[in-house]
Amino acid sequence: MRVLFDTSVLVPAVVDQLANHEAALEALLRYTAPPHRGFCSTHALAECYATLTALPLARRVLPNEARMLIEETICVRVTAVPLTADDYSAALRRAAEPGLASGAVYDALHVCCAERTSADRILTYNLGDFERCQPRGIVVTAP
Repeated sequence: MRVLFDTSVLVPAVVDQLANHEAALEALLRYTAPPHRGFCSTHALAECYATLTALPLARRVLPNEARMLIEETICVRVTAVPLTADDYSAALRRAAEPGLASGAVYDALHVCCAERTSADRILTYNLGDFERCQPRGIVVTAP
């Protein structure tokens, strides 16, 4: 199975202080091991960094720690797919045509990436946000 990981799954997979840590980590380990293949957009890596360094935790994640978590835990398991100008144009159309505003364009970027990689599934904790982007032929589910 080809699985695209959303930031909402990648972040708790690497932070044991978050409520969804166990399920997210299990999904990351399961869907990045053969016969499965895991993907994320390069944009998701930047979102992970932004989220990790802003989490209101008892012990905050420092910028260099965030970089290491991303490089040593996420990047070694998932294929980071670079987004193209065409991907961004497609995401803008996907968000604008049904009238989706604000951060919905970022979800649309992930959906475009999932379609380009022929993903079978998108793993996210933001189910409604991704379903509004209407991924074609891709199951949207939580871990």
